[in-house]
Amino acid sequence: MDTIKFIALDLDGTLTDSSKHITPRTLQALYAAQEQGVKLIIASGRPPKGIAPIAQELRLASRGGYIMAYNGGEVSRAMDGALLYRCCLPSEALGEVCAWSRRLGLPLVTHADGNILTNAPFNDHVVRNAAINGMPVVGSDALEQTLQRLPQPPVKFLMVGEAGPLAEAERLLQSAFAGRLEVCRSTPNFMEIVAAGIDKSGALKRILQVEDASPAQLMAFGDGDNDLGMIRYAGMGIAMANATPRLREAARFVTLDNDSDGIAHALDIFYFRQE
Repeated sequence: MDTIKFIALDLDGTLTDSSKHITPRTLQALYAAQEQGVKLIIASGRPPKGIAPIAQELRLASRGGYIMAYNGGEVSRAMDGALLYRCCLPSEALGEVCAWSRRLGLPLVTHADGNILTNAPFNDHVVRNAAINGMPVVGSDALEQTLQRLPQPPVKFLMVGEAGPLAEAERLLQSAFAGRLEVCRSTPNFMEIVAAGIDKSGALKRILQVEDASPAQLMAFGDGDNDLGMIRYAGMGIAMANATPRLREAARFVTLDNDSDGIAHALDIFYFRQE
């Protein structure tokens, strides 16, 4: 196996445990990898503001790491915040997605100016998303009009709801927006909607190009179907034990779950013992 120089980490359900914290053993393992020159890449569906506290805890700014937000829709360098890539939703699709939200009765969430914008500010899933990201909620009964007044379209929509209705919504929207938008559930209750061609693997390709590195030098950890491209792209793609069946099948190795130091466990096997 090639020497690992980069580790890409999904956040929720992967890097963080069920209480949304990094366990001490996993944190120390990642610090140790950084001491040996490994660069960490946070690869999340969260907005940058929701990633920032984790990036600070991992000391990414002083270690040359990267922040991938919005499921690969935005990539920045942690050291100086330099934006390497950003892909907004197509403006012509905003009204269509808002219409689907109304038709299906499923709340829609997006982000602008450090706020969560939504057409259902008191929905339990919206409130939970706001808490995860540490962002205030701004409700709008006319979300489409609110978005049209922004300087540029948002990078991502998040549609939220109960697992059954959201699974059906995923099927319907994947068909309705085929070739125009990427639609994928990251958890049973959260569905990511980004521009066509945007995913975590594409963002990783851009980072590795900047670094003049290859996928063989990349280890990636994930738990959701939105991590599939990343896990397949990495030279060592690792699924958490709590990952979806599709991701576990695609991974080269299935580690322990996110409450059992799964990342540290895999690093002990595939990185530190190779030294």
